[in-house]
Parts: sequence; C-alpha cells; structure tokens
Amino acid sequence: PTLGMSEDSVPFLPRLPKSPHRRGDDDDDPVSKMTDPVSVGLVKVKQCGLCGLEFEEHNLPGVVSFMAIANLRKKWGSGLPPTDARLRSASAKYSSVKLCAFCYQFFYDSEDS
Repeated sequence: PTLGMSEDSVPFLPRLPKSPHRRGDDDDDPVSKMTDPVSVGLVKVKQCGLCGLEFEEHNLPGVVSFMAIANLRKKWGSGLPPTDARLRSASAKYSSVKLCAFCYQFFYDSEDS
C-alpha cells in the first residue's frame, strides 16, 4: 500500500473539505497526519469551483471563468450574494476556475442554447 492508503481505498475519489467546526476522529493523531499524503505535501488538492469538493489538482480537467459559474448558479436559483467581492472586480469575474469532470459537463456546448 502507498502512504496512508489501504488496499481497498480509492485515491482518486474526491475529499470533503475539512470544516473548522467538524473534528475528525484522527485530528489529534500525529501518526495519521504523517501518513496522509496531502498533509505532508506530497499531493496537492484543490476545490472544484462549482461543487466545492476537493480533488487532486490533476483531476480537475475543466476550466471556465468565474462569471460562468456565477451565471449558472444564478440560473439554478442559488446565486452568489451581491456583496461578493469577486462580482465587483472585472479581473476576478473573468479569472479561470478549475472544475471536476462531473461539474464540467454543465458547461459543454449544447444545441439548445
């Protein structure tokens, strides 16, 4: 087995972002921190810009603008708050955001639009 992974684990699945309000069972265990490849910096993880799940950086194949994400969320009825600073800055609106393969499907060109 590789660092911190049992033989039955699947390393490419997304990780749920750690919440400061939620404590895991192994938060205080230094051995588990040393065997976790993310904790020791061997693997870089980033959040998907749409769903917010953490993936290894190379597993985020999609790239869209932040404005495309804001427009899709608005279309779905869960838009960003108007006070979000990223909506006020032109450079932030059109900065690139990485997406997981599942979320990237929502930005494929369709014949409907």
